[in-house]
Order: sequence, then structure tokens, then C-alpha cells
Amino acid sequence: MKHLFKTWQDIHTQIKQIQNLLLFLDFDGTLTPIVSNPEFAECPPKIKKVLKLLKGLSGVYIFIISGRSLKDLKRKIGLKGIFYIGNHGLEMEVLGRKYKKTLPQERMIELKKIKSNLKELKSIPGIILEDKGLIISVHFRNTPKKFLPKIFKMVREEAFRWKNHWKVLQGKMVLEIGPKFDFNKGMAVIEILKKFQKSEYLPVYLGDDKTDEDAFRVLRRNGITVFIGSGKTSSKAKFFLRNTDEVQDFLLRCKEIRMKKKTLS
Repeated sequence: MKHLFKTWQDIHTQIKQIQNLLLFLDFDGTLTPIVSNPEFAECPPKIKKVLKLLKGLSGVYIFIISGRSLKDLKRKIGLKGIFYIGNHGLEMEVLGRKYKKTLPQERMIELKKIKSNLKELKSIPGIILEDKGLIISVHFRNTPKKFLPKIFKMVREEAFRWKNHWKVLQGKMVLEIGPKFDFNKGMAVIEILKKFQKSEYLPVYLGDDKTDEDAFRVLRRNGITVFIGSGKTSSKAKFFLRNTDEVQDFLLRCKEIRMKKKTLS
């Protein structure tokens, strides 16, 4: 991967010339630094300020896409005029459309049983068990490494009990049990891009997690994909930015480019 700013002139030109700039932004680890407890994560004021400026510009569309529940994501960002995709695409409020995947009652009963069965994990130091409505998450960022084999074993065994309807998803320091059908951030991006088929657009996707790799694959040929973290990390993204400070810098640059475009037009 190349650092995004080392090829900035080409990126600058694309952002300036395109009719519609579509910014897909992960939340944790991208807009806000990773914290020990997901509940404590907050959108930094400087990031929120630049998002406010960007969303008011013509031809700029901002999509916050996350594994968090839609309700939690909206609460963390707290901005109107941008679009939200939660639970890896199971929930969306995008371009005037509200969508939430619904499951049969028997599936929801199963999910309650899964959650109940996983409560035993709470006895392990540092474990956070989170119910996101359609997904149960097991966060182990604060858990000593010696417990990890036990955690993985318990989660996978529980998912196997319900293997016809539920599966394990793995993110950064989290295991999740979710519905066993195709859904991911890449598929969510595909659905959104359909809305722009009749116009000229440039999708830009920034993310730091394994769950963002599906979107990187989708946009590899016709978008700008940016991994947040070390450039030595294995990723399908074309470019990288080191941290949330550089993400803020990138968003500010986008704002400046699009404001000049408005002035010249």
C-alpha cells in the first residue's frame, strides 16, 4: 500500500473534478481512536466539525458505516444530513430510505438463547458482551491472551449449535454471532452505489477493520480505498493513512477542494 498523501496530486484531481464525492467512513479506529470499552468511544469535536462542513457542500455525500447498531452509531455521531449504516449493513438510513433486516420470531428466540448461553463468558476478565439487536458481540480487547483460546472455542461451539441459521463474524478484537446469510459492508456499499448509477461519482472508503476488507474488494477498481493503520498490514486497500489524525487531515483537504470547486463553478 502507498501512503495516500504521497500520491495526493492525482487524488486531489479526482476529488476536484468528480460530480459526486461519496465518502464511506468507518467509525471506531477511523473517525475515533480505539478505546478499551466501545461504550466510551466518542466522535472527536474536530472530526465532527469537518463533517458538518463537508455535508453542506454540493455533491458531497457522507456515509458512516459500522459494525455498531444503527441507534448507537447515530447517538455517537449525532449529526443530521449524513447517512448511517449499522450492524455491517443490516440496518441503514440512507438517501431517504430506512432499512432494517427483519428475522422470523423463531430466529430472535434463538438469538436470545445464544446470548444467555454466552453469559458464562462474563466470568473471563475483560470480556464485554454486547447485544446489538441482530448480532451478539463478544469484545475481548481487555482480556489477557491466555483466555483467548477458551473464548474462541466457546463462541464457535455456540454458533455451531445453531449452524443452520447463525454464523461467527470476526473483527478487530471482537467475535460476533450474526444471521447466516450474506451481508457485509461491501454488499451495503453496492446497494448504495446503485442510487448513483445515472450520475458521475467517486467512492472513497476509509476503514481499519477486517470487516472493511469486503468494501475494499468491491471498490478496488473504481474507487479510492484507504486502510487506517500501518502500511505494512495485509489489506485489499490501495492506500493507507496512519491514524485518526491523518483521517482528519484528509477530510479537511476534501473540504478545501470541494469548497474551491463550488467557488469556481
